[in-house]
Amino acid sequence: MVTSKYFSEGEFNRCSPSCSLQDMKQTTISKLDTAREITGIPFVLTSAYRSKEWDQSKGRSGTGAHTLGRAVDIRCNTSRFRFLVVDALLKAGFKRIGVAETFIHADDSESHDQEVMWLYQGN
Repeated sequence: MVTSKYFSEGEFNRCSPSCSLQDMKQTTISKLDTAREITGIPFVLTSAYRSKEWDQSKGRSGTGAHTLGRAVDIRCNTSRFRFLVVDALLKAGFKRIGVAETFIHADDSESHDQEVMWLYQGN
């Protein structure tokens, strides 16, 4: 059973697409809890687990970290919050981070490139 200190089942139900805390890997959630602890600021999740079929229906590969239950997107609208979140994610052990205008992607997939940070073009 996947558990979290800071994130409830309802927060995953509100993600797009809706999912469950139980769809996620415990290691990912533990790192996310650590990052949240470091910042001292609540995170609003906008996306977490995505099925392979849902991912493909949106024109994606269906093999991304979200489909493995190893990725989250965190709402982010200010430069200060963006800095605090990225800093905390790195300290918590995430080695894959994507930065967009309105969210930050973090994942701990072991089957994708490590120690990378990218910018999203558009949202």
